[in-house]
Amino acid sequence: MARYLCVIEVKPEHREEYIAIHKEPWREMLRAIRDAGYTDEAIWYYKDQSIIYLETPDGVTHEEADARLRSTDICKKWDITVCPWFAAEPAMAPKIFDLNQQLDGELEDY
Repeated sequence: MARYLCVIEVKPEHREEYIAIHKEPWREMLRAIRDAGYTDEAIWYYKDQSIIYLETPDGVTHEEADARLRSTDICKKWDITVCPWFAAEPAMAPKIFDLNQQLDGELEDY
């Protein structure tokens, strides 16, 4: 399993809309995320930062899963709705610590 963290700054005036759409997401979008290759996704919101945790199975990279997801009609519709609420481009956060990996002697950077 590979784990990723993405951070997106959300415009303060769209905070409530952004939170609301994620508390009640479109069912079709949920299926598209899973079908694209993600095995888990969780989002936290803190000080106008959307913090997105993603998992993919071994052998599937975030880039591959994201490309499949972005090619779907439902994701295109989602992006038209949600992307204007972003204050900046999404950024993948580099991993700098992993307890279990480092106890085993090696930090894997996904």
